[in-house]
Amino acid sequence: MIIFIPILLLINPIAYQYNITITLINKGETLFPNTTDSPYYYLLNQNIFPNTTYQEVVLESVLINSSPVLFKIHSDIDGNPWIEVITDKPIKTNESLSLSLSFLIKIKNRDFDISGISSINDLSKNLSEKYPLIGIWNLSNRGLEEVSKLVYSIKGTEDNTLIIILKILEWFEENIKYNPSLTYPQELLDTYHNKSGDCDDQANLFVLFCRILGIPSYTSIGAIYIPGSRITDEHDNMRFILNNVVWHGWAMVYLPKDSTGNWFSVDLTFFKGAYIVNNYIRSRNLLDHITGSAFSKQATFEYMRINSTNYISAYFKMKNIMNSYNVTWIEEHYVYPIYEIPSWLLILIISIISILILYKIRNVLLRKCPFYP
Repeated sequence: MIIFIPILLLINPIAYQYNITITLINKGETLFPNTTDSPYYYLLNQNIFPNTTYQEVVLESVLINSSPVLFKIHSDIDGNPWIEVITDKPIKTNESLSLSLSFLIKIKNRDFDISGISSINDLSKNLSEKYPLIGIWNLSNRGLEEVSKLVYSIKGTEDNTLIIILKILEWFEENIKYNPSLTYPQELLDTYHNKSGDCDDQANLFVLFCRILGIPSYTSIGAIYIPGSRITDEHDNMRFILNNVVWHGWAMVYLPKDSTGNWFSVDLTFFKGAYIVNNYIRSRNLLDHITGSAFSKQATFEYMRINSTNYISAYFKMKNIMNSYNVTWIEEHYVYPIYEIPSWLLILIISIISILILYKIRNVLLRKCPFYP
């Protein structure tokens, strides 16, 4: 069977199965599904993977305690889809309830061609105005003034948009340390003043720099398929178990190109050839942040686009509510690839197996009958 391994490695998955199971264990008073701002509410209202230019998603099943359940699909102000699970089942004291979501995700072409990027003056004003300093990027006047002064000093007199992006990336490599120990998203100015942050913290700050210059950009949150990995993470009364997957944050930036433009992924922390020096993530080529980004080179699933929502305040609101209840939240993710073996390879495998079987039979006959021809 070792013969088949190099051949099988040449086959790319046609899709990925992404399964999420969340179990809410109630040790306090009875929880009712119609109570807003409660752990049960957060269980029944879940973001889901969206269909985008870069991926095709099918929500295959929604189950409560292994049984199908009705649900509605909504969208938030940034266009991110979420489901509202419909049930009238309470969770009584010392009882639990499990919600299971199953997705089939197909990754589309992500060949980001950076040739022909033009001047920042070619950016559409109407498009730039759709990515203002709101949500997590809504800073106080004093904070904005300080950061803006830095951003314009980095830009200098340069007007080529790609070179401006590279100059900002160079500043990040030299000034922002990677801090993997953070278990919660930071406020923008904390990342800026502490000169430290994890993946989405750095992406948020990078987007701030771009938006100050009028470059359309947003933060994307998603998951990366990492075969063989297993991570267990606990925060207060919440436990997360990740199988074959890690969660990640990166920036998406719109660059003018060929009289129009295109969106490009820019990854501050996870890209081809990245290496670490004293907790500073460095590249061998600044373009690797774009052309070698996880979103362009890895099996990466886009989950949520952050354009105007303040997901940081929403996160802390959810955490405070979770901590005010006597519950345990256990969330497990499991990802695996789905392959389709081409007909030519199937014929080859069958042929090789047939030859091996015949060879085995011949050897057995030779041992039993030495004069077998």
